[in-house]
Amino acid sequence: MADNILDFDSEDPPKKKLGRDFGIKDGRLSGVREHLVWLIETTWDQAGVELPTIKAADQIPNVLRIWKDRSTEHVTSALLRPSSVPATSKQLRAQRRNLGKLNKKVQSALAEVEKRVGSLERAMWIDTTRLSEGEQIVVDDEIRKRVGVAVRAVNEYWALQGQQSALENLLKDGEAYFARAELLDFCQSKRYTLRPLNIANALAGLPFIGWRQSAKRCKKWKSAGEKGVSFQVFEIIRRIVASSTRKHELVRDAELWLRSRRSSESTGMADLHKNWYYLRRSIQTELDKRTSRRNLPSAISKEYWRRKSNPSAVDLAFAEEEIIVK
Repeated sequence: MADNILDFDSEDPPKKKLGRDFGIKDGRLSGVREHLVWLIETTWDQAGVELPTIKAADQIPNVLRIWKDRSTEHVTSALLRPSSVPATSKQLRAQRRNLGKLNKKVQSALAEVEKRVGSLERAMWIDTTRLSEGEQIVVDDEIRKRVGVAVRAVNEYWALQGQQSALENLLKDGEAYFARAELLDFCQSKRYTLRPLNIANALAGLPFIGWRQSAKRCKKWKSAGEKGVSFQVFEIIRRIVASSTRKHELVRDAELWLRSRRSSESTGMADLHKNWYYLRRSIQTELDKRTSRRNLPSAISKEYWRRKSNPSAVDLAFAEEEIIVK
C-alpha cells in the first residue's frame, strides 16, 4: 500500500522560460532609435551640448545623468552603469552565449527543485494514522530520503543562480565599457554632425553592435524629425551666433534676427520670442565671461534654460515687458 501511495512522480511540471534574447532585430533597433531621438532632443540643453566636450569614457555617466529617470532602454542602462570592465565585442558575444547556456541550466535546476519539493510535500500529506507500523516506517524513510534529494536540488539551484548572477554582472560591466568606448569614438570621429538623429542612429544598436554598424542600419529609416524644443532653441542660437559678424554686438543682432522671424515657424522660435529677456541676459552673461565663439551656442543655451527654470520675482516682472511679438 505504501508503495502505491508513494508512486506519484509521473509527470514533470512545465518548464519556465528564463533569460533574454541578446540579438537586435530591425524592428527593435528602429524603436530604440526613435526613443533616443526624443530623449536626446528633450535633454539637449543639459546632455547633448556636452557630448562634444567628452574627452574620456568615464565622463559619460555624469554627462548623461539626466537620462537616468527618463529611459530604461538597455543602451542607456549600459552607458549610465556605475561600474565597468574592459571587454571587446567578441568577448561580450561569448559571455552572452555562456549566459544563455547557464540560463537553461538554471531553468532545469528550478524545475528539478519544484519536482522534488512537490514530491516531498505529497509524501508528507500521507495520513499515516491509517497505515500499519511497517508502512509508517516506509513512509518516514521515504520522507527523509526525499528531504535529502530536495535539499541537494535547492543547493544546486542556488549555486547555479550564483554563477548566473556573477556572469550577468560581468556581462553588464563589459557592456558598459563597450557602449561608452563606442560613444566616445563616435563623438571624436567627426564623421557625423553631433545632432539628435545622428547620435540616436549611432547609439541605438549599442551594446550589441558597434556604432558604425548601428548608424549604417538606422540611416535607411526615415525619422519623425528633430522636434524637441530644447534642440530647436540650441539650433536657433547657433544660427544667430553664426550670422553675427561682430561678437560684441551679438545681443543686438540676436534681437534683430528674432524680430525678422515669425513665432509660428517652430516651437523653439515661439519659446525664444516669449522669453527674449532670458535669452538677452544669457547672451550678455557669456559675453562677459569671454566665452569663445565656438562654445557660445552651447553656453548660451545652457544659461538660457538655467535662467528660465529658476526665475526671480524681478525676472518674471521684466520678462513680461520684453516679449517679442511677431
